[in-house]
Amino acid sequence: MKVESIKIIGREKVKQPVYKYVKPTDYYKDILGEVSPTEAAMINEVCTLEMKAGEYSSYYNTTSDVASFVMEFSGKLKEFNISEINMAWDMLYRLSLPLGRSGVMMHALSAVNIMMYDIYSKSLNVPAYKIMGGATRKRIRAYASHLHPTDLKELRKEAEEYVSQGYKTMKMRFISGPSDINGLEKNIELVKTIRDAVGYDVELAGDAWMSWNYNFALKMVKKLERYDMAWVEEPLMPDDFDAMKMLSWKTGIPISEGEHHYHVYDFKRLLDAGIRILQPDAVWTGGITPMKKIVALAETYGAIVVPHTGNIYNLHVIGSEPESVTPVAEFLTKYREWMEQHMEGTLFPEKGYFTLSDKPGFGLEYKPQ
Repeated sequence: MKVESIKIIGREKVKQPVYKYVKPTDYYKDILGEVSPTEAAMINEVCTLEMKAGEYSSYYNTTSDVASFVMEFSGKLKEFNISEINMAWDMLYRLSLPLGRSGVMMHALSAVNIMMYDIYSKSLNVPAYKIMGGATRKRIRAYASHLHPTDLKELRKEAEEYVSQGYKTMKMRFISGPSDINGLEKNIELVKTIRDAVGYDVELAGDAWMSWNYNFALKMVKKLERYDMAWVEEPLMPDDFDAMKMLSWKTGIPISEGEHHYHVYDFKRLLDAGIRILQPDAVWTGGITPMKKIVALAETYGAIVVPHTGNIYNLHVIGSEPESVTPVAEFLTKYREWMEQHMEGTLFPEKGYFTLSDKPGFGLEYKPQ
């Protein structure tokens, strides 16, 4: 059964509220203003892709830029059997080397790879995690991810709600970086507010989203050590591996990276820089094929993999790997507009845990309006 076609079957503008948090573009707020998370990630339009092979179809949401590159690849895939997932990935990776290795091109490889996984497992009438090695546990622990800087009373209330919902880990967003002369104090005020609300029996992580430099990050982690942070996420620009190495040596707080890194080579550099919490995303890093390699690589370094977002594809990877290496999944509690348009079957945690479905493929159904 060969790949017959890939096409764009829908386009939809994305609009979401502005949630304040620190961004690498904060130096240019007078030009850019405040933007929503999707705008900051350059996601303004979502396209729905359809891949067909025999009697089976797979549907996938991505950005319009990524969809355009997928369409450039589509004609090269018609000679591939739907089971030839790794060969198709390797050919496309090698074909795209002059323009690729990161960014939009790898997002496009992710889309193709995931849809092939989806259709192949549907043809076998099994959930995708079974062709990845089978489930390693009945449930996957989730952590609540939002806590954007707001009124301190509302921030405290949100944190307390997550505890009441059964979450033992949560992640906040920092509000300031080096562009703000009072940034250190503003960030600490947020952390203290949440710690005072939930205590120290709950793990608390914080996301800096590529917005700090080494000097600011070092001052920040020294002040944060008293608050027993579970990790500080993406404090540095994604290519500053030397600064990551120095920062990792200078603090007891784990530094996490990987949301904006690609394939296995970036992740080896991260591991060599002392990073022990890797955060790849199957929809960005190249798909399921490199995700499995990244998890195996992490295990050899004694690291863990906590993928970026609890999308269904990441959940299948997490659930097919040992809990010692993939212990927990992110759950974005508030904004989800950039990945779930017209898709049914998305998983939501109950009492702090995801349960994988036994539906064929990734268990998603496309329901156009």
